[in-house]
Amino acid sequence: MIGKIPKGRRDRRSSFKDLINYCLGVTGHSQGAVLYTGKQKINDLETAAVEMESLAMENVRCKSPAFHFILSWRSNESPTNEQVDEAVAIALKELDLSGCQAVWGLQSDTDNLHVHVAVNRISPETFRAIKPAGGWTKKALEKAARKIEVVQGWEVERTGRYSVDELGNVYEKDGAKIIQPEVSQTSRDIEAHTGGESFERIAKREIAPILSSVLSWSELHRELAKCGYVLEKRGNGAVVSSGENFIKLSKLSRESSLSKLEKRLGKYQERDTSIQVLERSKEVSSLPEKSSWEAYRIEREAYVKSKSDAIKKLREKQRTERENLYHRQKGSRNELFSQGWKGRGRELNQLRSIFAFVHRREQLELREHQSEEMLELKSHFLKRFPSFKDWLVDQSREDLYQVYRYPGQLLLSPEQSGIKIPKAQHVIDLRGYSARRGAGSSVLYCHGGTFTADFSDMGRKIVLNKRKLTEESVAAALQLANQKWGATQITGNAEYKELCISAAVKYGLKLANPDLAAEVEKRRHALKQSQRSITAEEISRLKLADNPKIYINPRTDNQQYSGQIVHVDEKRGICIQLVGQRSLFVHHLEKLERSPLRGEELKISYVDENHRAKIQHEEIRRRTRSL
Repeated sequence: MIGKIPKGRRDRRSSFKDLINYCLGVTGHSQGAVLYTGKQKINDLETAAVEMESLAMENVRCKSPAFHFILSWRSNESPTNEQVDEAVAIALKELDLSGCQAVWGLQSDTDNLHVHVAVNRISPETFRAIKPAGGWTKKALEKAARKIEVVQGWEVERTGRYSVDELGNVYEKDGAKIIQPEVSQTSRDIEAHTGGESFERIAKREIAPILSSVLSWSELHRELAKCGYVLEKRGNGAVVSSGENFIKLSKLSRESSLSKLEKRLGKYQERDTSIQVLERSKEVSSLPEKSSWEAYRIEREAYVKSKSDAIKKLREKQRTERENLYHRQKGSRNELFSQGWKGRGRELNQLRSIFAFVHRREQLELREHQSEEMLELKSHFLKRFPSFKDWLVDQSREDLYQVYRYPGQLLLSPEQSGIKIPKAQHVIDLRGYSARRGAGSSVLYCHGGTFTADFSDMGRKIVLNKRKLTEESVAAALQLANQKWGATQITGNAEYKELCISAAVKYGLKLANPDLAAEVEKRRHALKQSQRSITAEEISRLKLADNPKIYINPRTDNQQYSGQIVHVDEKRGICIQLVGQRSLFVHHLEKLERSPLRGEELKISYVDENHRAKIQHEEIRRRTRSL
């Protein structure tokens, strides 16, 4: 287990609302990332921010009353809700914050389960600001992590300042045995992800000797330039940069801050423009694998560039097509209306309706064509480039390797690329209609070449045929009306208005009636809510297991899950599997080779994200006893 204190805001201020929303997964996380929430000295989680702000206002001198830290378990460790509360309590006690207001949330959006904790440093009893652990927060969190590992039986981290003896006692190591990190936590995270050395480690190794040996500013600039570095002043300090990478001068060594260098070398002097900075060769990862981080980075940049260039080129082409269609339609209308129509009003009204019909149909056809064109282009590329870890693992996957090694030269199936290309369906809109002149100034619109019109354009209003009143005819009539007038005023009985509302929701049309427009927005919002991903709270309310442990996004890399299907939701495209006594795993139906039935005992086996999971019936073992 590790404890971590994230970087604070740049303005050095606090916002309980933003911090609590992040800890509880309201912002900054995917749906269902938060598995469990807890609180201390708070009445309600919904009013936690207000309660903390009210208490913080009792101390006007404290500018940053909010404190944020993280406890993270190993990838193979899954704490219970009680263990999460216990771990937070131990950490708060080590930080001297056990009597303060706190809110925490257990999150699963990474490979390691971790809990974010938001604390109010203002004491609810004395209204004084508490300095966590007297300022030794990292030391206190490390000690708390060792205690949590001992109490809860997790694997003990052997590096760091604290150790654990055979009796489970946590003690501080001797000074000579303490393993101090050479670089910051951020740089270590980068090294763990890339497998190579971070810029901070390289800079410390190469620049620190130069800083201790130079005797003047000009000599310092020359020696740095030979290694490909540039020293420049920023604000009250200075930074050393190389390309896009930079590091603060004070981070290189304790004796290398700008103020200490000025005491030794005199007032700071800018680099002479005559000093040429040599270009540094890019650092290559020292991984034992054939494929290094640098090779991965180059291929990823080339792949992303080829994809973005192709999409950009297609978008420019499609924008030109839309502009050409707009100008062509506008020119045809101007040519029509520029003629003399005195005494021919009925004929003009007919032509106006026909022009609106033809132009709208051309726009719909172009929109559909361009949408299919974009989907077809994206199907040539992966939905996202693999991570460095997946890239190394999948070197034996020839199909995936060829795609990111030679982007755009190998077609992928829609299942591999993650792009869904819709199948050709029956057209249910204005494109399925034809127009012909009727009696007087009316224009009749018939579907599929039939003679009887579904609706008629009378000039200032569109009238639908009661015998052919369907969602298809209403949608087409509304599309024509929206093209002519924008929002459309609806008159008719309740059944007809219901059809108009349904068509407006489904096809994105506008209604001018205030009550109908409000109902359309209400149903659109409800539709979005029904299509959103299910949350852990919703699963808990289903009461599928006692004190359930919920996994919204289970791993799909060579994983197997055996258990009973206890819930199936076709609308949301998910099913829930009960593994063991209380573990609930949410599977997406589109990732399974078939839709399971509720009550089935199944073993669901994932190969990777690009293949559908295999489903096998799990044999139910029954216990027998001899008589």
